[in-house]
Amino acid sequence: MFVCTANSARSQLAAALWQQASDVPVASAGTHPAAAIERGALAAAKRHGMSMAAITPRALVDVLEQGDWIVTVCDTAHEELGLDRSIHWSIPDPVRVGTDAAFDEAFDAIARRIEDFAPHLTPA
Repeated sequence: MFVCTANSARSQLAAALWQQASDVPVASAGTHPAAAIERGALAAAKRHGMSMAAITPRALVDVLEQGDWIVTVCDTAHEELGLDRSIHWSIPDPVRVGTDAAFDEAFDAIARRIEDFAPHLTPA
């Protein structure tokens, strides 16, 4: 489960990248979901040759299942959740900057971490 505050950029990109890298099921959610996925996130995925569905962001409480591992991809969600059983990747928020470069940097940072992490997990 990839989590950021709004579930509108980083966690959505992470879930899409994970689906390409692993057979382990994935979902994404937010602690305070936005109304829609950011256009910049959709455009970054497209620039990197990925198709990312423009689904509605979801709340973590509506998606989280018993036993899910949580990877927070933003500092605010990490601090808000304060979970022991989680992994935290501090990825700067591209929405605040709003440029293509900011979204591409977030995409690249998430992609590198997933590339390193995914081979260590297998489906249950």
